[in-house]
Amino acid sequence: MGSRELDEYFENQPESRRIFDILAARIEKLGEAEVTIGKQISFGRQRKFAWFWLYNVTIKDPNGVPHLMLALDHERPSEHVRDVSQVGKNRWNHQIVVRTESDARSRWLGQYLALAYEYGGG
Repeated sequence: MGSRELDEYFENQPESRRIFDILAARIEKLGEAEVTIGKQISFGRQRKFAWFWLYNVTIKDPNGVPHLMLALDHERPSEHVRDVSQVGKNRWNHQIVVRTESDARSRWLGQYLALAYEYGGG
């Protein structure tokens, strides 16, 4: 992952960067994934399975709100999932707001990351 590109993406947003770094490390422990950095940061294997972005970056909240979208092959609603939408026959997108480093390290999020990683393998 290009650290210069990440430094630019998270410029002046240290809290969001720490949350992202935790999530990226957790995905890396699951295995190899291709990372693409644009308006969002995406992770993919045979297909993309995770997207990270900052929502509503303002002067009042310069860090924005870290959002994570995970693709799964089934619907898995939870109190932690903000929104679930079916976008294909076997694809459900799960939008998760990751507000704290504790959320990023949580067991429940680890389970979602593992399922999404598996989905990305085809």
